[in-house]
Amino acid sequence: MKKSGFLVFLLLMIQSCGVDSDVLEYAKDQINIALVFPEDDSECTEGIIVSATQSELIFEWSDENNNSPYIVHLTNLLSSQTDLIESNDTNVAIILDRGVAYSWYVTGKINSSSEIWNFYNEGPGLESTIPYPATAISPVSGASISQTSTTVNLIWKSEDPDDDIISYDLYFGEAKDPQLYGTNITETRVNDIPVEAGKIYYWKIITKDSIGNESTSEVFTFSVG
Repeated sequence: MKKSGFLVFLLLMIQSCGVDSDVLEYAKDQINIALVFPEDDSECTEGIIVSATQSELIFEWSDENNNSPYIVHLTNLLSSQTDLIESNDTNVAIILDRGVAYSWYVTGKINSSSEIWNFYNEGPGLESTIPYPATAISPVSGASISQTSTTVNLIWKSEDPDDDIISYDLYFGEAKDPQLYGTNITETRVNDIPVEAGKIYYWKIITKDSIGNESTSEVFTFSVG
């Protein structure tokens, strides 16, 4: 498993951008299952090859509260297909397509969940991989920002095994299916977006790479006050 240095970069970015500590604590409180393997934003090479196009990988996580049975939510980012795999233990073997990027997270039986991680399952299947879907850094999805706020800074992260992301499209608004707000954004943030107290806002990011691959994030949400 080749682990990128992205986590160090992300921590530095959070510190330098001044992400609200209450927002980060809110996100921390929602997570009680810890993913272990395959690692986030990594290129996985440890799978057992079962054919020219598939390999088997052992997914691992930890949970001090023992909220089994668990459900692994595994999304093929090329086809956008999500499979649900049940396990009574904190690990499970899953057959994957080679040369494909995936996202995954785990839920337990009683209000328990993990973060969403992304990885690339190494293999001969693709000459180029699509970017991982963007994740919200600030505000985290579900957060409530101060009712005195008149603007908001949207911050996100996105990774690509090919390291060839060139731009982002931002969708933002009060509708659950937000409208296009900005195109070909080259930074992972947009500052000073007007908001009003008492309203709920929705946003998502489309990540684009140099050869035309695109990925779409989930729809994030936050309220003002």
